Formats: sequence, structure tokens, C-alpha cells
Amino acid sequence: MKGTQIKSILVVALAAALMIASLAPAALAQQEGENPRERVSERLQERWEKVQQRLELIITRFENNKERHIKVYNEMKAKVQQLLEQMQEKGLDVSKLSQDLAAWDEMIRRFASDYAALMETLKKLCSLEAGEAEQEFRPLIQEAREQLRKVHQDVMEIRLFYQKTIRSDIQDLRSQLEGSGQGT
Repeated sequence: MKGTQIKSILVVALAAALMIASLAPAALAQQEGENPRERVSERLQERWEKVQQRLELIITRFENNKERHIKVYNEMKAKVQQLLEQMQEKGLDVSKLSQDLAAWDEMIRRFASDYAALMETLKKLCSLEAGEAEQEFRPLIQEAREQLRKVHQDVMEIRLFYQKTIRSDIQDLRSQLEGSGQGT
């Protein structure tokens, strides 16, 4: 009987050791103070950090696009201004083109202003803390979307004004020049 008793005791001891070993990680986690609320808070913080990284990438892309847009608009404006001066030297009436060029310049300035407002809103979004983001994120993202729509509208207005009005003015001046026999 001694042999079977020893075997029984060993089996019970082994079972107890396995049970304790399986419960040890859970007991250690509870001792470290981790509770479900803290884990949720950590996950929310990690998600917010990923959102902030994405926002920073978007801000960088938008800043690069703004610089490109402004550069293109300024180059186009300079070419039209140069053409205006050439036509004026040849004695043509360039008052309509001059007025339209001023209106076009004002559209470009409005675009730059609206774009700056969009960038400010995006930077405000990016600077929020995870706790603040819960209440303030949705209204700020809605504001940024509205501003982005406005910026897109500004770009379309600038493009259409150039295509329909400025080009038309230039064609009128060129036809006047050809009619007077001076040529370009």
C-alpha cells in the first residue's frame, strides 16, 4: 500500500502544481495593478497615437500641395502680367485684362487664406490629447472637412476663371493685335 499511496500523493501534488502554475500569470497581472479599465485606456492611447501619426502625414502632404499650388499660380500670374505689359506697349487697351487679373489674384489670396485655416484646424486636431479627443475630435474633423470643401471650391473657381475669363481676354487682345497688323 505504501507504493500506491505514494503514487496517489504524487498525482495530487502534480495536479496541484499544474493548477498553481496555470493560475500564476493571472495572479501576477492582478498584483501589478492591471485592470480592464487600464488596458482599455492604454489601447485608446495607442489608437490615438496612430491617428495623430496619420494626421501629421496628411498635414505634411497638404503643406506640400499648398506650396505647389501657390508656385503654379504665381508663375501663371507672372506670365499673364508679362503678356499684359507687352500688349500695353503695343498700344492696346488692356484695362479688362488688368481688372480680371486683379480679380484672379484676389481668388488666389482667398485660396491661400482658406488653406491656412484648414491647416490650423488640422494642427489643432493633431495637438489634442487622447482624453480631449473623445469630445473635441468629431466637431473639429467636421470643421476640417467643410474647410477642405471650401479649398477645393476655391481651386475650381481659380481654374475656371483662368480658362474662361483670362484666356478669353488674352484671345481678344491677340485678335486686336492681328487686326491692327502688328502680330505677336
